[in-house]
Amino acid sequence: MEDYQTAFSERHTDTEALCNSGRKIAAMHFGGITIECLLKAMIVASLPKGVSKEWKTDSLDPGHTITNPGHSYVEALRRHNRLNSRIQQFPEVMKWLKDIEHPNQHFIDMRYSCNEPDDASYKRWLDSYQRLRGWLQKQATQL
Repeated sequence: MEDYQTAFSERHTDTEALCNSGRKIAAMHFGGITIECLLKAMIVASLPKGVSKEWKTDSLDPGHTITNPGHSYVEALRRHNRLNSRIQQFPEVMKWLKDIEHPNQHFIDMRYSCNEPDDASYKRWLDSYQRLRGWLQKQATQL
């Protein structure tokens, strides 16, 4: 299975480098991937002991029923009940998730975008990204 925790760390480093160099669209795209990796790392970490840390597919039964959520944060949260319940208690966190997943279009589709966000939109995205990343990392140590 993929190493989502390491991928999270590496994509966060990439996102920081893109932010620091003023590459807004790329930073927003990679920031979305960074959060996706963190959510997937949290899902994998929540799997019961003794099961394979792979996604269930039609051809693979790893001993659990969790399938890959793809690039959807909503689907990722559906696969981690405790995290989803906690997020539902914090409307601000829900806002951050939406800001990162859909800053002006889905973060995955931003790889084809050439429309730079205005400064206010980018600053709102960056604030949401930093807050969400920190909040999720804290939850990862508590769930």
